[in-house]
Amino acid sequence: MRAGWQCAAGGFLAVAGCVDLDPMRVQARDGAFVANPYFADARSMRPRVPGTVIREWYLQEAAFAPRGSPDGGWVEVERLPVPFTREVLLEGRAHFETWCAPCHGLLGDGQSIVARNMQERPAPSLYGEGHAHSTQGGAGVQSVSPGWDALPHPPGFYYSVITGGYGLMPSYADALTPAARWKVVAWLRVLAYSQRAPLSAAPDDVRAALLEEAPGGTP
Repeated sequence: MRAGWQCAAGGFLAVAGCVDLDPMRVQARDGAFVANPYFADARSMRPRVPGTVIREWYLQEAAFAPRGSPDGGWVEVERLPVPFTREVLLEGRAHFETWCAPCHGLLGDGQSIVARNMQERPAPSLYGEGHAHSTQGGAGVQSVSPGWDALPHPPGFYYSVITGGYGLMPSYADALTPAARWKVVAWLRVLAYSQRAPLSAAPDDVRAALLEEAPGGTP
């Protein structure tokens, strides 16, 4: 019996030794951003071959954004390529609060714990007076309209920033599909308009409630 256990133990050790010596498991490999002396530039992460385009990326993006904009590469789109519906806005809100709000705040006004602790430069407000101060040196804020004038840039600008990044902000193209990015832009427009919307834009019952809450009956 004892000899049988010894044979079994020896067999397990032999199998374990074979697994440990499996060349597919123990072969040398480079990690991200690790130097590699076998390449002329000493980089293990190889750059993309010049002149090549990721076909999957193009097929996703082409349906939503025209290319070749003369304005520094920004997409000049004045209207959303997704329907402006409640379902779209709710999905855009979820994406915004997941990926954008940690830095730009839940209201997009740049007020967040992360922004306050940024050393290089806090994330700016995306509209209104805070945005004007961060981009124009304190210029005045124009009146807000129900349309895209509630935002200081056309919708395509925000889509391009989410896609390619801007300044210290990285690209979120890997995290958000093209359709999801446009839904974020739709929700951003709602945020911008809601913060400075005139009282007349509210439904009658909401307007009455706001008048009752305001000091002295004046909004």
